[in-house]
Amino acid sequence: MLTEPLVAFTPDPAPAAVQRLAAEALAQGARGLIVWAADANGLAPADVDAWLAGLPVPVAGGVFPQLIHGGENHERGYVVVGWPSAFEVVHVDGLSGDDTDAAAALAQALPAPDGVAAVMVWVDGLAPRIAAALDAVYDQFGSDVTYFGGGAGSLSFQPHPCLFSREGLRADALQLVLLRERLALGVDHGWQPLAGPFVVTGGHGPVIESLDHRPAYEVYRAAVRGDAGRDPAPEGFFDVAKGYPFGLDKPDGRLVVRDPITIEGGGLRCVGDVPPYSLVHLLRGDPQALVQAAARGAQALAGTRGPVLVADCISRVLYLEQRFGEELAAIRAVIGARALAGVLTLGEVANGGDTCLEFYNKTIVLAALAADADA
Repeated sequence: MLTEPLVAFTPDPAPAAVQRLAAEALAQGARGLIVWAADANGLAPADVDAWLAGLPVPVAGGVFPQLIHGGENHERGYVVVGWPSAFEVVHVDGLSGDDTDAAAALAQALPAPDGVAAVMVWVDGLAPRIAAALDAVYDQFGSDVTYFGGGAGSLSFQPHPCLFSREGLRADALQLVLLRERLALGVDHGWQPLAGPFVVTGGHGPVIESLDHRPAYEVYRAAVRGDAGRDPAPEGFFDVAKGYPFGLDKPDGRLVVRDPITIEGGGLRCVGDVPPYSLVHLLRGDPQALVQAAARGAQALAGTRGPVLVADCISRVLYLEQRFGEELAAIRAVIGARALAGVLTLGEVANGGDTCLEFYNKTIVLAALAADADA
């Protein structure tokens, strides 16, 4: 009988490889499967839908830009986490639909929340209205549970089915995995304030149109150019911008990172919503500070047990480049011989253990079974 999750990885991108890992987990007593695939595997629904439908246990997870296993990030392959107990999986489909009411859909689909100690949240990272969907999740479960997950999808930013379910690969959806075991979390980012705060005086959803009544791109460009000595011009914007995100000011003093990815008119489109009239800081990156943040996240898991699961932002890889291995090494130096596995995401989902549910950018989220979690 399993008392802790099992973690297995293969670099083989073939659909048969993930089926083999899943069969091995089931043979060892797994009662639920979390499946993570790398986007470069090129999975299509026809490759896995029939297999998913035939599984004898619940299944969840998704397709992500890259995977993490051990001390490395992988552009191809699969991670399968065999869960020691059965879990329920709930979906909200059609996030992009104008008439989609996530709160009503969840209220109808969710079983009684009694006994739910943690919720894994996997979402199509390219879908709109993620923030509204997460608000609906928090309204249902509140702060009595811990949340861990992230945004699935591709760095090509082309939408395609990216969530595993018994009904096949799904797109444009939110997936909740309701766990009976309590998870402990470590959440950190390491980005440091450079300028601001600025008031978001114009914008909608993920687009910041103006800061302090000036075009947002104009404000951003001047501040970044002064620090970086490089111009975040339209033709090479992300190469510079990946080191200069925004930090959204929260009431408790935390900064939730928002990643500007494209210029839109005189404004900036970010990953994740930026509410009008909120305060934002311009942040800057320092590789050593990001590595130290990963170590702090791991230290927050002191007293936990079993493998350490990670949802880490793919943009941290793009920023750290060859130094990303130092981030994973810092985690492993803290957790020792415990297994480390996870995903590199399009946004991270967590509540920091004692705060509201958030959709993060450029942040690392670590999770493990709490010492008192029953399997």
